[in-house]
Amino acid sequence: MKLTSVLIPSLTLSLGLMMVLLIAPLGARAATLTALETVANVTAGTNDQGATTTATIANVAEVKATRTLTVNAVPLGNPETITIGSCVVTFGTVTQDINCADNAAAISTSTDATAAAIASRLRSLTGVTDTTGGHGALTITGTTTTAIFTTTNTEASSTPITFTDNTGGDVTSTASTSGVVPVAQRNTITIGGTAELGDIFTATLPTVGAVNYTSLSTDTTTTLIATGLGLAIVNSSGYASQAFTISTSTNTIVFNAKVAGTGFTQTSATTNRAAVAQTVTFTPAAIENADFNITINGTLYSVRMSAGATVKEVVEVFAPIVDANAAVACTEDDLKVSCSASSAGTAFTYSSNVTNVAAVTTSSSSGSSGGSKKKKTETKTTTTVSVPTKVTQTTVTTSSTVTFTTDLTVGVTGLEVKALQAYLNAKGFTVAVSGPGSKGNETMMFGGLTRAALAKFQAAKGIMPSVGYFGPKTRAYINANP
Repeated sequence: MKLTSVLIPSLTLSLGLMMVLLIAPLGARAATLTALETVANVTAGTNDQGATTTATIANVAEVKATRTLTVNAVPLGNPETITIGSCVVTFGTVTQDINCADNAAAISTSTDATAAAIASRLRSLTGVTDTTGGHGALTITGTTTTAIFTTTNTEASSTPITFTDNTGGDVTSTASTSGVVPVAQRNTITIGGTAELGDIFTATLPTVGAVNYTSLSTDTTTTLIATGLGLAIVNSSGYASQAFTISTSTNTIVFNAKVAGTGFTQTSATTNRAAVAQTVTFTPAAIENADFNITINGTLYSVRMSAGATVKEVVEVFAPIVDANAAVACTEDDLKVSCSASSAGTAFTYSSNVTNVAAVTTSSSSGSSGGSKKKKTETKTTTTVSVPTKVTQTTVTTSSTVTFTTDLTVGVTGLEVKALQAYLNAKGFTVAVSGPGSKGNETMMFGGLTRAALAKFQAAKGIMPSVGYFGPKTRAYINANP
């Protein structure tokens, strides 16, 4: 296992010989570092699901049957007839009768003595039907010498309107259109292939647009997905005004036109499940003298903190260190470190724990010259803290005298820290206005003020992440721009 360890000195004590620091008494709450997977890793789908739209019955628009009669001359035979639809019309010296309800009518040629008058009288006929041709009631229009007969109701026959001429050509049919019976469109969406959790199935409807259904872990069968998408369509806004109704049957959704001859456009598609980046949070608590450990893909990152440290300090130190692992991208929010997979769908392993600093046991005994007493032994939970060697203060005015070579973060001490403070102060990113860290009073301790000034510098220079961690990116920039 690879180990990355950072020692965070928290106390500078000048006691002679040996030093022992007492820590929390027995029974105190132990330090913790809790790992919680807040977002599980999801790999991209295999893209073998399907939702195919087929027009199983194409829409057929209705065409009305029409028959145009032209009166070329007044029928002078006595009598002469034509049959239009089911109505027989007699011309001659007859009593005028324009009601075809009994399938018979009469037009007086003595009253209507011109071709235009005959045509006008034909246009005034009532009750004309074509039961023989299967077209039902007919309406009549036309101009001057014509009379145009047209199916009134929904066309029920694909034949022309019945016509017979017994006038010797005085009345002829100059145009005829056969009726076209409308057909109700039927579409089906067939769900096929192998569906996975998170696959998206889409039906695109007129005026409504895309209606989506995402498969769940409990309904990855094609039949259940068809049911789910069907319910999504029915519950979509505007469904009631659509030109169709739907039903589901096994793995299909059936669209039936409400009105024969009134078609609609409907399509379908699928979207493969997208990968989701795994996210894990690491939350420290009850800080004491201990090593806080995070392991990512087998690499251990360890930070030693003292009892005086805060949760904020722990996460501020940890985030940039763990972020260096290529498998994850890590940030902190003063309460926890959040690490997400660098590549969505590529999982990483993780663990966390806290190791208390080794305990030291001391003992003491007492007695007198006047006699002897039983030795008394006292045991305490202790931990030893190494006292950093005092470093002679060295004046560093700017970083031009230093080539930075190491990573720097909160808790690190040394000349490079002092040189960094001098550089930031010189460039206008003030570490402190007065006292330690201020211009001319730079120190060798990387603390919160240094981190805050460095973060502002990184943000101004576009160095990401701008968190106040002095790593390779920032080091390269400052070395190149003394």
